[in-house]
Amino acid sequence: MRLKGQVAIVTGGGGGIGEGICLCLAKEGADVIVSDVNMGLAEKVAEKINKIGVRSSAVRTDVRYENECIDLVKNTISEYGGVDILVCCAGTNGFSMRENQEAPLGIENLTEEVWDLTMDVNLKGVFLCNKAVISHFMEKMHGKIINISSVAGRNGAAPLPHYSASKAGVINFSQAMATYMGPYNVNVNTICPGVIWTPLWEEFAKVVVKTNPDFEGSEPKDVIFNMVDERIPLQRVQMAEDIGNTVVFLASSEAKEITGQALNVDGGMVMS
Repeated sequence: MRLKGQVAIVTGGGGGIGEGICLCLAKEGADVIVSDVNMGLAEKVAEKINKIGVRSSAVRTDVRYENECIDLVKNTISEYGGVDILVCCAGTNGFSMRENQEAPLGIENLTEEVWDLTMDVNLKGVFLCNKAVISHFMEKMHGKIINISSVAGRNGAAPLPHYSASKAGVINFSQAMATYMGPYNVNVNTICPGVIWTPLWEEFAKVVVKTNPDFEGSEPKDVIFNMVDERIPLQRVQMAEDIGNTVVFLASSEAKEITGQALNVDGGMVMS
């Protein structure tokens, strides 16, 4: 097991991509702190991890608030003896706050409230969690930080300008962090998932069905399958485990010379 004896914190670990990351880390021997704003979901994932045979705790964390991010790291160090891996996966598209769920997607119908929430969770949350852990990594002269972005951060998605901007920020922030933390033997990388059937993508697909006449009467999954057929060379969606396996690689010693990179895991949707 490549990560035996290591301790990982995963924000947004209560479902979707985050859950897949947590389970992949655990299967490689890491103890995993499952952090999520939804404590019930985090507890369910922690229970699954404990059955694998490693330690796991569920922690409610709202990554928009610095004190909660600091407590997450501090309490993990106290209980587990340290932190080796930080994965920032907490994210939102803000769709639940849309004033008019029937309005077409795009900047005309994007409110300041949705913009602010998306930036606070997707970008500010990454900043606060990274900031909370770096002094510990500097002291031990070792650490792995993996921040989850999106292909929307590589090529802006017209219906999602707020989401695209937040995820582009994650990539550039991570590159700055990689440069800053390099002398301390800390690797900082980004993963850019493509089309994955998660609650976030399902929410997006439901909005498209409501607002795009081309998909009127369709099932949400039809939106995803159409996108796969048109835009992904490998002609398949990716799974949460695909992102989890990439996290495991970046967290392992096999990736010790990789830092400041944004890895697309998207079936070829975006090529760089």
